[in-house]
Amino acid sequence: MKLKINNTLLIILLYLSIAGTTAYQKISGLAVPEWFHNKFSESIIGAIPFGITISFMIIIALETSISCIMILSIYKKEYHSLNSKKYLSLGLDLSLVLFTILVFGSFLVQNYDNGALDFLYFIGTLYIKNNLKEEKLI
Repeated sequence: MKLKINNTLLIILLYLSIAGTTAYQKISGLAVPEWFHNKFSESIIGAIPFGITISFMIIIALETSISCIMILSIYKKEYHSLNSKKYLSLGLDLSLVLFTILVFGSFLVQNYDNGALDFLYFIGTLYIKNNLKEEKLI
């Protein structure tokens, strides 16, 4: 008996765990963390009234949305090869938006190492999304 690994399901679970864990950690704090405030207080985001809080809330909203969409993707059984992948595709699109924001934020405060990692996450997500369209993941 040959074991067949469902790559699509693993991708869904990966993005669910990444976005879900980070969203939960941010939401459970009930406030913008001091490190986030300190990181961006001297940037243009800090100069905008409520800019730091709004930025943090946008990140939380995206991470939470990605998590919920990935759960919906599992519920709709999008990991089956013949099923539509519209929720998975939407979750990956939101991930691209999130990683773009994270890269921008990292480069804004000259945290180039973190920005480079976020850029790699963006490229990896883009690769997955493009292969999803071509049905190569299944």
